[in-house]
Order: sequence, then structure tokens, then C-alpha cells
Amino acid sequence: MSTGKRLAKRSIIGTRVCAPGEDGKYYSGVIHAVKTPASYSENNNCINLTPNTRYSVRFDSRQGNLGRVTAEFRETDLIGPGFRSITGIELVPGQKTYVTYNGREVAGEVVKHHFENDEVFITICPPGCEGPFEVQKRLEEVRLLESRKSARLADQDTDFARLADMAGDRKRTASHTIDVPAPSHHFG
Repeated sequence: MSTGKRLAKRSIIGTRVCAPGEDGKYYSGVIHAVKTPASYSENNNCINLTPNTRYSVRFDSRQGNLGRVTAEFRETDLIGPGFRSITGIELVPGQKTYVTYNGREVAGEVVKHHFENDEVFITICPPGCEGPFEVQKRLEEVRLLESRKSARLADQDTDFARLADMAGDRKRTASHTIDVPAPSHHFG
């Protein structure tokens, strides 16, 4: 039995999720504790998990959840990997979101959400744009969490995906013929 403080490979601790705030918006954070009430079975003394499991979420910023740094939530309240998806919730105006625009992830803010039509109107301002403008997306195209970026690349401004695309352009413009040297015959 290991006594170290290393987390199990499939531990839920450290998972990035979004949790509802008191204003109806969802805010990003990290699960830092799981509180599971247990009941003992009479016949085999094993622990049975009950549906009252609470997840303690540490928010990314204090402003994020109206001054709270941490809060507890049920599994059904959380959005993220291993929990609920964004489909089935109604986004409120001002909700911070992420969408893909011209092949790049762009942060935006919800203007309105027509839940019955599955239309979300989001104001975005991509890099190199003169000013913000509105785009219309389906709810399943909207993300509440920023896509993960390698910690090694987090502080770099270089977009390596674009560099890779440029390399692909060079390959397409290359000659379609291959110069192969003639075989040389050396005897003896």
C-alpha cells in the first residue's frame, strides 16, 4: 500500500470544470476535494457510495464567483470532462465562452441564447480585428473552458499550428517530379 501523496492516475482531483455562480453564469475552476458520504452494507461491510457526493471547486479568480474562492457542488451542477456537457443548459448574457473562429480559439461573451432554436449569439474580437463583432453558433460549438495548452508553450506567442500549416503549403507547391540519380556501374 502506497503512503505517498501522489494522486491516482484516474483521480478526479485537479480536473478543470465549470460551476454555476450565484448570478447564473458558469465559472471555471479546479476540483480540489471530493466529499463522499458512505454507508456500510450489513452483509459485506464494504462502502457503498451515495448520490450525495460533493465536489469542492477552487475558482480561478475571486471575481469569478462573486467573491467566493471555493464552493461545493453536486455532480449534476458541474460541466466538464466526466460531468455534464454544455448541451441542455441555457447560457445567460455576459457568460464567458470560447468558440473556434477561422481555425483559432477565440474568447467571447454571450449576447443572447435562443434555447429552443439552439442558437447562441456571441460577441468576439479575434486578434488582428478592428473591433468586436457578433457570431452565431450552435450550443454544441460553444465551450465554457479554454482548450488546454501545453504548459511548456503557455508563455509563447508563437502559434505552432499556423507554422505547421505553412509547412503544408510548401509541400503542396513542391515539384511533382523527383530527380533520381542514374545508377553508376562500377565493376571490379
